Amino acid sequence: MIKIGIAEDNDFLAESIKEKLALFGNAVNYKFRGNNGRSLLTKLEEDSNVDLILMDIEMPLMNGIEATELVKANYPQIKVIMLTVFDEEENIF
Repeated sequence: MIKIGIAEDNDFLAESIKEKLALFGNAVNYKFRGNNGRSLLTKLEEDSNVDLILMDIEMPLMNGIEATELVKANYPQIKVIMLTVFDEEENIF
């Protein structure tokens, strides 16, 4: 079972992701959602038993790039997949 956290500020997108993850049944365990990088890090301090974080890039207070740097420094075992609606290469890279 893969334990997943989500960092997404858009409520609609976060719920959509959560619904899609539910389609995997027992193979995926949704743990929590942070609505920005700071809240994600707070959730990880409470429970870092997560395998993967689906991380939005553009969020208020702390964006996904900054949050990913801190996640990798403090929880190197956690994998991060970046999510974005940007389609311009300069924003993505």
